[in-house]
Amino acid sequence: MKIAYLHRITFDESEARFLAEAEKMGIELVPIKYRKLKLIGDRIWYGEKDLKDFDGWYLRSVGSELEWSKLLQLYARKHNIPMVDEYLKTEGPLRRYKSIMTWQLLEAGVNYPKSAYVESLLDLKKELQNWQFPAIVKLSQGGRHGMGTFWIREMEDIEKLIHVLEGRREKAKLEGGRVVPMRGFLIQEYIRNDGDYRVMTVGYKCIGGFKRMVKEEKLILNKSQGNSVAVKDLPADVIEIAERAAKCLEVEVAGTDIIRDLVTGKLYIVEVNEAPQFKVFEKRTKINAAQAILSYCKEKFSK
Repeated sequence: MKIAYLHRITFDESEARFLAEAEKMGIELVPIKYRKLKLIGDRIWYGEKDLKDFDGWYLRSVGSELEWSKLLQLYARKHNIPMVDEYLKTEGPLRRYKSIMTWQLLEAGVNYPKSAYVESLLDLKKELQNWQFPAIVKLSQGGRHGMGTFWIREMEDIEKLIHVLEGRREKAKLEGGRVVPMRGFLIQEYIRNDGDYRVMTVGYKCIGGFKRMVKEEKLILNKSQGNSVAVKDLPADVIEIAERAAKCLEVEVAGTDIIRDLVTGKLYIVEVNEAPQFKVFEKRTKINAAQAILSYCKEKFSK
């Protein structure tokens, strides 16, 4: 079987894990960066390979590659090429926006924190006047490793948030990186918890998970107070809500973050991450995530 492994950024460790497992399983896995593709007429090529000649595509990450994502979506439909994840055939990379994820989860009746989406910093300041502090503010476009999540204790923290974002923009300009626009903010209620579960689902089924300690209460809410810990037997309700969230968003390979309200005991989805990194997951659970993902792709593409 020949599988196209399409990706935007090379994470050497993840790619090496996939290639090693693919070799063991007798799969020809071909890593392809979107910007190495070319469209000639109505055919998409990678070097001398026509993408329709692969048995299936695993789009590991899409990110800002809106144009190629749409072209690949059209090509897959035309030639009936199976692909992972399914959401790429519907919403496409727009699914990664937190505002859209919020809408889909709420519409499906999946527990999600009270939220509001605003465009500008001015509207963010106005809207927060109606909220109880502390509150969470997220960049709708996201940010790797929690760098797009902010803990707002008081209105003055908004100025600190602006300072952080302006600093990132200036750094990106100097380094020639992607400059994130100062717009698109998701506000969420803060729910007291004792840490979050990271649950990995493949083919909408839970393969395992672990628990991370509660986050440090600082502006950028990306660091836990302690190390993550293995959970031998995940609670049934945690598994159920993780699988429901992945299914309603059509994210076949997902890393879902879930918290439990310390007061009510109610579970809430915090985030559903497509193409999650799995180094910590494998370390904590001893589960071979790369093998599970490739096995799922192989089974789906064989059909």
